[in-house]
This record gives sequence, structure tokens and C-alpha cells, in this order.
Amino acid sequence: MSVTVADSTGRRGDGTSAVMAVVRVEAPAGVEAHSVEAVLTRALHAHRKRPMTVELSLADGTGPWPRRGPARYAFVAVLTLAGHSVPDRLAARVEKTARKALVRRFGAPAAAEVRTEISDAEAGAYWFSVRGTPHRQF
Repeated sequence: MSVTVADSTGRRGDGTSAVMAVVRVEAPAGVEAHSVEAVLTRALHAHRKRPMTVELSLADGTGPWPRRGPARYAFVAVLTLAGHSVPDRLAARVEKTARKALVRRFGAPAAAEVRTEISDAEAGAYWFSVRGTPHRQF
């Protein structure tokens, strides 16, 4: 089941299609989360074949642990593809692009894993880290 931030067909009336994904990144020790976020956003937004709008948010409870070894981060991403339907292999394509950008910027020990197949409960929990808690109108 692919969790989409649109109607059941994956399309919205304005010709865009959005998908929520979980991006796990492993970077060399000492690399900060905001640096990783900037590299990922720039790489995915400027991709030649399939440019997309990317919103990344550091998932709650993730950080640069452990003190030794690689820094591990988890991001929640909302990927918006303007004028395109959601491709079948979106996770693989995003993962390849992200991995290339991270290795180019931080060196060989960098890696990325992207998951677009997430459960409804997981998507609901991650949605609050991207969009915040909704406010009630009084």
C-alpha cells in the first residue's frame, strides 16, 4: 500500500501528485542533520529527468547516534511530482539519486534507504512531524 497525500488515484485537481516517504540516511561521523537535509532537497529538486518538490522533516527521536561511527538520521519526506503520475519505482529512483548526492558530498561511507510503502498508523504518526498538530477552531 502506497500512502499518498492526494485522492485514491494519486492525483489532485491541480495536476500534482504527492507521496509520503521515509528516508533513512547514514553519513560519516560529524555530519549534521541540516546539512544532510540540504543535500537531499537540492539533489531531488534539481534532478534532470524527474524534478520534484521535496519537503523533509527530521523524524522525532532520531539523531547522530552513536558517538563513534556513522551518523544515522531518519527523515519524513513529502515528494510532490508536478504534472506526472506516481512512477512504479519511485522509492528506488529517489534512493539512487539520494545515495549519489550523499556520496558526492560526504564521501563513500554515506548511504540512503527510501521507503514509500508505509502503514496507515506510521503515516499518521509521521504526518504530525511534517505538518504539526492540527489546531481546533473554537
